[in-house]
Amino acid sequence: MKLFGKKKDKNNPPPQPQEPPQPPKSPIQLAFEKNLKFLNQESYPKEFFEGLFTENNRQKLFTVGEADFPTGEVVIADPLVYLGTKYQTVLERQIPKGSYPVELSILYSETAGLRIAAARLKIKDEKAVSYIRGESRVNPDGKRPFCFMGVDAGVACFTDLQAAEEYDGFIRKWHGENPDKNHYDDYFAKYFAESYEKFPQIQREGGDFIQWKLPDSENRLIMFASGLGDGMYSGYWGENEKGEITELVIPFLNPELF
Repeated sequence: MKLFGKKKDKNNPPPQPQEPPQPPKSPIQLAFEKNLKFLNQESYPKEFFEGLFTENNRQKLFTVGEADFPTGEVVIADPLVYLGTKYQTVLERQIPKGSYPVELSILYSETAGLRIAAARLKIKDEKAVSYIRGESRVNPDGKRPFCFMGVDAGVACFTDLQAAEEYDGFIRKWHGENPDKNHYDDYFAKYFAESYEKFPQIQREGGDFIQWKLPDSENRLIMFASGLGDGMYSGYWGENEKGEITELVIPFLNPELF
């Protein structure tokens, strides 16, 4: 017995099931996506960096304190996840040994709320005339340099390589003494909370920045929230007309997008 079904019409195929319409994206989602595309370019005009550190009715500048560089080898990293590990970013260029102020550009945005738009390590008290993205130094395993700092805990920092190694030792010892605890919740959170109590107008509840000393050497490092949180960020060297380093800037947000 033959079975007869509907003959397929090649010219008029049956309608395909359609995906349900996606809800419209919120303003913060749209701004976040545009910001991701904007970050980590090889270069920006100096006016962009100047705008990050110009006070206006939406942006305020705040100097957290000084970071110590006993060797001049600069590290940018997420201090809660990568600092002191092989995944931290050790920049190829070095700065003179010393202590340097860390300044934050704090953005008041209707879209994103109060956020840190950028952080700056000020090395010379003079203006930069150009900026170049910093590369990491060549690792002992010979991997090619890269230009990014990974953030997985919403926090970044400027510090020295020696201080980073000390920090790793401190964290290992702390976890050995506190095996069931978390080094943010059970140690650093109180320092961020104290920072908020001291400067509540320029950071979110719970705290967005601290200056912290390593217990043994008392080398200082500065930790700060990274814009909207986790992601990949680059450091940019500001140079004077002689090509000398005047500052190191990490942009987290383009204020014009928020």
